[in-house]
Amino acid sequence: MSSIMGKNTAVDGKEFDRVVTSTVLAMRRSLGVTTAELAKASGIPASSIEAIERGGTSTRAERYDIATAVGWLSNHNTAQGLIGQPSVP
Repeated sequence: MSSIMGKNTAVDGKEFDRVVTSTVLAMRRSLGVTTAELAKASGIPASSIEAIERGGTSTRAERYDIATAVGWLSNHNTAQGLIGQPSVP
């Protein structure tokens, strides 16, 4: 069994995959984006994102690309929400 060691924690690889799975799914849903939209923003095939969300493993590079895409989408959604809103004097 592989494990990931943090400063004060140890997490086995399967538990880490479960955490990644739930986090990716929750972040995508909270932003209101589809798997296809996250795939386009991250450069990762939609089928890979779907596999990750179903509990599949992910590489460090995939996690980085997804995190970067989620950050961009979050900032983009926030900016879009501000457009058209009256400015506060």
